[in-house]
Amino acid sequence: MKNGIFSILFATAFLSTAIAQERPVKFTVEVSTDSILMGNNFEVKFILENANGNDFEAPDFSDHFNVVSGPNFSSSFSMVNGTMTQSQTITYYLEPRDIGAYYILPASVNTGDKILETVPLEVLVVPNPDGIKQSPPNRKQPSFFDWGSNPFNFDFSFPAIPEMKEQEKEAPLPPSQIPKEQPATKKRKTIRI
Repeated sequence: MKNGIFSILFATAFLSTAIAQERPVKFTVEVSTDSILMGNNFEVKFILENANGNDFEAPDFSDHFNVVSGPNFSSSFSMVNGTMTQSQTITYYLEPRDIGAYYILPASVNTGDKILETVPLEVLVVPNPDGIKQSPPNRKQPSFFDWGSNPFNFDFSFPAIPEMKEQEKEAPLPPSQIPKEQPATKKRKTIRI
């Protein structure tokens, strides 16, 4: 009985590993926008799917871009209906140095079996005479189980809090220094309608 259960578990593990090896390995590049106003930042993501990568080599950004942030590393793993997916993401935030059409040159990564490269990706930098500031859009899709997201687009904003008076901002008095209540000297009238 024990040998039968062990054999079934071993076969299941072996088959799931074999099936997992059939997933296509991808190495792609994404940008938050393909056209950017001068003086703003944009996001560049290099994504390796279904493989473990070593020896990542980023392109040389220094000719046309300033690196504002990066490399920032993240990884994810999911299993949905028996299909396992894993990804590793390397993110850079770049600021263009001048107006024009530029390419994000290929990056490379070693997966152990082979060296993968991304395709070049064009980014158009346009003039910004009004000095408009943009922020890179968040491309993350809302997830129901992501505690920080709002999948149903509820308005969770609270009404504005009125400004506090200066005396309320001071630290509270210790209990021994709190003044005793004095009886009210004015009578109150209750008006009923």
